[in-house]
Amino acid sequence: MTDILEYKDVKIRYLGHSGFIISKGEHNIVIDPFLTGAPAAVKKPSDIRASDILLTHGHQDHLGDAVEISKNNQAPITAVTELSVYCAEQGAQTIMVPVGGTWQYPWGSAQFRYAMHSGLLPDGKPFGQAASIFLNLGSVKIYDLGDTALQQDFKLVGEIYKPDIAFIPIGGRANMNINEALIAAGWLGAGIVVPIHYDLYTEGSVDPFEFKNKLESTTNIQCRVMQP
Repeated sequence: MTDILEYKDVKIRYLGHSGFIISKGEHNIVIDPFLTGAPAAVKKPSDIRASDILLTHGHQDHLGDAVEISKNNQAPITAVTELSVYCAEQGAQTIMVPVGGTWQYPWGSAQFRYAMHSGLLPDGKPFGQAASIFLNLGSVKIYDLGDTALQQDFKLVGEIYKPDIAFIPIGGRANMNINEALIAAGWLGAGIVVPIHYDLYTEGSVDPFEFKNKLESTTNIQCRVMQP
């Protein structure tokens, strides 16, 4: 298992479940920081240093501790409309981006793309359109699929945007299962894939090394199973 994934001038640390810290220079981009109550997490919200927080959608296992981390660091949360409004009501700084929109940052840009998923915020209101997030950090392009079913848009991303690294859910039930994730990885064409969302809300017991073995035995794609 990999503790830190280093690619060119970017370092990626795994928080567990679907959470990451992506570091470039002085910038720490935190994605879906579900820590409190998370079975795989080893860090507390107070341990996290963030310059920006990005959220794919409003389920608690992705929204997680984002508001607390935002307040601790004076770091804005970027999310789609309904989730951004919810986080602002909780006292966080927010940036509202529609699905299909791109926001520019000192470290690069993030495009919020479609994800095939839905659900409710902690207050019971719909969180709106779930998103996947395409990060362009200049030298490195990372695509976080969030929670999603298999969809044709992955072919478009692979053809036009050409990610270097992809974070792909494999758990089934709430998103793609292993076999569907293998198809997604092939369509995206990223050289490195990190499996996510296999420790909670899954379709039975899910082994990320089964995904790794299947992916690496049938493609030239590297699979990095990461640990927090």
